[in-house]
Amino acid sequence: MFSHTTNPQVATGDGLALAYRAGAELADLEFYQFHPTALSIPGFSTFLVSEAVRGEGAYLRNVEGERFMLRIDSRAELAPRDVVARAIVAEMRRSGTTNVFLDLNHLQKDMIRRRFPTIDAFCRAAGLDMTTHPLPVAPAAHYLMGGVRTNLWGESNVPGLYACGEVACTGVHGANRLASNSLLEGLVFGARIVERTISPTSGDPGSDETAIQISDTAGTREKRSTIGNRSLQELQQMMWDRLGLVRDEAGLLAGQTALTTWLDEMPEPRTASEHELANMLLIGRLMATAAGERRESRGGHYRSDFPNTDPKWRRHIVLSKAEAARSAREVA
Repeated sequence: MFSHTTNPQVATGDGLALAYRAGAELADLEFYQFHPTALSIPGFSTFLVSEAVRGEGAYLRNVEGERFMLRIDSRAELAPRDVVARAIVAEMRRSGTTNVFLDLNHLQKDMIRRRFPTIDAFCRAAGLDMTTHPLPVAPAAHYLMGGVRTNLWGESNVPGLYACGEVACTGVHGANRLASNSLLEGLVFGARIVERTISPTSGDPGSDETAIQISDTAGTREKRSTIGNRSLQELQQMMWDRLGLVRDEAGLLAGQTALTTWLDEMPEPRTASEHELANMLLIGRLMATAAGERRESRGGHYRSDFPNTDPKWRRHIVLSKAEAARSAREVA
């Protein structure tokens, strides 16, 4: 969904869109995590460079060679992902460059190759030796903390619809997932869903009195006969510009308006690629809605016009499709 991403091309929000249209509630869509260090090499696909590399002692340097994280945060390169990613973007904008550099030159070469063989192999294929060459890196979209709202058994508000993994919002990641916990979440909740399906007991996520409930009525108008000419690349760039690492009221409103218009202009999808584009437009619009509603900064959601965390916003934003939600309750 973003122009710079670590995700594969098949990650197009289909599960979220299908669940939403069936009446499932989606929560915490504004919390999107951007990984600070993805390799940025022209002609090569985006490749994630793990935090473990910085954990071993790698330095982040700007184009002047300064280890800039030392003046940003006392934890330097080991600050949380959102802090490091925003600092990198600020350096890129200040210098007019497309990346900063990850420097491992001071570390023991054999240890680096032994600890990170996959990264080493990718760098070598791109003509770089990670033990001697500064690696060009930049932030990239990485992980959605929100998703289909479930209880701790993976049950959604739609009877018989379960969700686990990145498509789900179980709540265990909060607003800013810790590294490596996504696989563990999938294993734990996948097993719990199996256990629940063979048990006579069933349930739903229940109500959350502190949550902000948004009943979505946009996108219900009849499709126009004109064929929209919006491309996947336009969507991805708009998402990066308006719903990327740093957000504000004007950008979010512009993004939400554009996405709503694009959805209205798009004819009924017929091909797989058209369905994927429609799903990404829908989820992008819902993300913009949630991000515009949350007037604070928290975890993976940062707003330059509301840069502080506000205790009164310690709540979930839950979106549902009004018409489908009523149908789901009738089925129950």
